[in-house]
Amino acid sequence: MDDRWLTESRPWHGLSALRAGLGHVTCLTLPEPSLLPQALDWCRGRGLRPWPLGGGTNLVGSDRPDAGLAALRLAPPADVPVPEASGRLTVSVGMALGRLVARTAQRGWGGLAALSGIPGTLGGALAMNAGALGREMADAVEAMAGLEVRDGSPWRWRRGDGGWGYRRSPVPDGVMLTEATLQLWPVEAAAEASAIAAERARRVRVTPRGRSCGSVFRNPPGESAGRLLEAAGCKGLTAGVFAVSEEHANWVVNRSGAPGRASDCLWLLSEMRRRVRDLCGVELQPEWRLADSEMLLGVD
Repeated sequence: MDDRWLTESRPWHGLSALRAGLGHVTCLTLPEPSLLPQALDWCRGRGLRPWPLGGGTNLVGSDRPDAGLAALRLAPPADVPVPEASGRLTVSVGMALGRLVARTAQRGWGGLAALSGIPGTLGGALAMNAGALGREMADAVEAMAGLEVRDGSPWRWRRGDGGWGYRRSPVPDGVMLTEATLQLWPVEAAAEASAIAAERARRVRVTPRGRSCGSVFRNPPGESAGRLLEAAGCKGLTAGVFAVSEEHANWVVNRSGAPGRASDCLWLLSEMRRRVRDLCGVELQPEWRLADSEMLLGVD
């Protein structure tokens, strides 16, 4: 126990939007990013591998009783800082993306309304270059900072360093982001609020019912993963409490909300991938984040 941050043993399913994973993990929630170096030392002293974790919106946990990991999370800041006169804004990546977009719009700054319905934290959105309706996080990022969790060394990125792509960011595996500087644009607050509300309503209409981790696979170049999965007969596949949605073949849902085995999610992912590969020779790439490294090796 350390009174500088909240330390808990948590079931993985309680950290996953899909409620996947019956094992447990040590979870550290840091009230401010400056505590990350001390938290890394704490983990190393206990033989735990630090593992950055955002909102868990694309997380499939582990069924292991103890995965030997320490999940590190940043508590969201109390409020969104006020952007500079130029529209530049530096903020902790523990902030929920939707709240960030809505709060800055109230102050007359925006340009990210298309991303307002994406769940999870700013850090998670940056790590995967989240996007919607032709807009991506990369469009607004000026700088990012974090630490390499293996040795605590600093990591920085600035515009011009490159590394962005479709569902790909310059943030390396093993780096925990702490803050980002965004470049926002002047907007009319009421109009931006309407755009945000419209995008959130659209998300509700098109999102399959049930708990989920979002899209299972990235779209291959020039193709739709959902179309390929539907053609391969994946809709309705089930494993435990999880099923491939009948509404969208690239979504796995947990309609009951009950905790389920991560291994069931892995089976669905592998079977969906195999069927598409057998049908058309396309190797789909997962968007899910898998807590168990052995599970990850099993689908690569």
